[in-house]
Amino acid sequence: MNDGWTCARCEVTVRWMPGAERPKQPHNWIKDGGKLYCLACQRERAAEAVLEDLPADAPVKDKLKLSSSARIEFELRRDPELPDSKIAKACRTSMAAVRKSREQLGVPAPRLTKAKA
Repeated sequence: MNDGWTCARCEVTVRWMPGAERPKQPHNWIKDGGKLYCLACQRERAAEAVLEDLPADAPVKDKLKLSSSARIEFELRRDPELPDSKIAKACRTSMAAVRKSREQLGVPAPRLTKAKA
């Protein structure tokens, strides 16, 4: 793969500088069905998957709530040690929504470490 890696969904491409050590694939990318997906698209695919079972005429409010919850759940399962603030930012939601999902899924909040002086 001399030209880099391209996400099958959003088509973002990742390349390394000549001479840099190249990984098998970019960090946090996955290969699924022979296709590569970046982290942002993995979140969106999780949101899309939960909507597949909804009726076509489901209220938009319900769709938005379910897709947001699916993104949060994806992040909590991917890295439960991430702070709620980072998950909320990545999922474009509130920290309260992340805390609620943590409680519902039984995922404990990460332990805070003291900063070194």
